[in-house]
Amino acid sequence: MEATVCHPNKMAMISSESLIASISGRATEVDYLSTSPMADSILVAWHRIDSKRQGTLNVHANYWWKSSGYAMAILLGNAGYSYAARIRILDFFSRCIAPNLGTANEPEVERWKSFMTDDHNPIELSWDWHTGYEPPTIRFSIEPVGEEAGTVKDPHNRLVADEFLKAVLQDLPATNLQWFYHFESYFGPGAKHHSPVGHQSHIFWAFDLDEKDITAKAYFFPEYRAHVTQKTNIQVISEAIEAAPSCTSEDLSALYTFQEFVREQAKLLLEMNMLAIDLVKPSQSRFKIYFRTRETSFGSVREVMTLGGRSTNSDMVTGLQSLRHLWDNLFDKQGVPDNSPLSASKHRTAGILYYVEFRLGSKALKVKIYIPVRHYAQNDWQIMSAVSDFMCPDGNTQSNARQTPLAFREAMCNML
Repeated sequence: MEATVCHPNKMAMISSESLIASISGRATEVDYLSTSPMADSILVAWHRIDSKRQGTLNVHANYWWKSSGYAMAILLGNAGYSYAARIRILDFFSRCIAPNLGTANEPEVERWKSFMTDDHNPIELSWDWHTGYEPPTIRFSIEPVGEEAGTVKDPHNRLVADEFLKAVLQDLPATNLQWFYHFESYFGPGAKHHSPVGHQSHIFWAFDLDEKDITAKAYFFPEYRAHVTQKTNIQVISEAIEAAPSCTSEDLSALYTFQEFVREQAKLLLEMNMLAIDLVKPSQSRFKIYFRTRETSFGSVREVMTLGGRSTNSDMVTGLQSLRHLWDNLFDKQGVPDNSPLSASKHRTAGILYYVEFRLGSKALKVKIYIPVRHYAQNDWQIMSAVSDFMCPDGNTQSNARQTPLAFREAMCNML
């Protein structure tokens, strides 16, 4: 489970990795659906699609539909999506997503070890809270996984790629693949071999679920090409961006600023993890470069969020003050100096994950932080309480008391 906070716009996102794992274990228990009036109203769209899919999904796709699809329905209902939007989204999920998540999560069944989550589930749901009175937006990320991924028939999970892409284009015909094809080809060399970084995932997909539209994003890992070419991850990512269609050096000043920051921060040992793009026209797409540091003090957070002092305006100062308050509540760090690290962890995904975001022609870089609650917070209750307090410090910033992280968790628990 990770909390993501964007400053200075003060937007929070909770991705329920640990929650998905607990739901998955109940996939075959179709009689657990609540019969309360609220549950019935929230789940009516799920029941309609479930009835429509009877007999069309195999045991593996049905597992993911009954677990993650069910969780998705609860989130969509509590987030205030219209009935029409829920039908459209859940229909897309049942046809395009559930059949492409690999084998069911059952005891003693060998499954593809996806890097999507720490327990290797290939899907992560997230709740994106906005400022003011907007209801949250639901998103999800996946690694498409074939049912024979990891076996001798498909050792590197390559067989699912074409069929999944075809399914996405059939459902989302406005998806623009110009950059997708470029980056898939650029980062592909070496992907047929074991990864030098301990995982074999090579492409993730994500979907933003709006009331009217579903928008796709793609995530690429640079390690394979970096290993083959004997270059660093940041070199490979930079070269891939510079070689992309429509990209010129005049349009990439934000990238060059980030390269300069990376060179300056040798002491933080920044690990470049992924490059993400929106699957829209290149002129409208964003680049997102994800990177991790094992430094976990709030001082290191301040250094990265300000890009080494490059961004120190009043909004950033205010945002960092709010972030420090959230940090203290999440990790019980009240009164602790900025240079005090969180508890030690050697896990592959320990440390702090960030990303910088920019567009073609833009000089500005946006920095966002993934707060590592999974490894350092005490429990889900502490996380949800801290984020709810962060969003609603006076109890009046949300138009509906149910639209808080804590209320969402309570709704989920009551319906499972």
